[in-house]
Amino acid sequence: MPRRRPSRVRAESRDRSPHLRDQPGPAFASSALVAALRVLDRERFRPGAGARALRRWAEISREPRPYCCPCCDEGHREIIEVALHALPLRTARELRALVEPLDAAFAARTSPDPFAPPDDPWWLRRHVD
Repeated sequence: MPRRRPSRVRAESRDRSPHLRDQPGPAFASSALVAALRVLDRERFRPGAGARALRRWAEISREPRPYCCPCCDEGHREIIEVALHALPLRTARELRALVEPLDAAFAARTSPDPFAPPDDPWWLRRHVD
């Protein structure tokens, strides 16, 4: 049986997993940040989780009445927080610059919940006014 050429093997393997290649990165992100998020997604989450979490957090923070319920939340802000601590310094700094305005918008539309457990993350210790 003849051996297949390495280029053909690589081409066929790319066709089997197009979802890994075609995941869009966050808007206004550098290629270094997109690549670092993809590596982190592969290692800790699922493909596209970082970009999806950033998109969803942007939607939540810009809604007229933001909703972040600990029982219904899919952990979008938690994924971002893990990424901020796990990414290399330069890409984490870029991600932080993208997330800080979203966090500020979320904080401006919500108020502190005095009855929330103190060991919860800050975004779960807030409620809609």
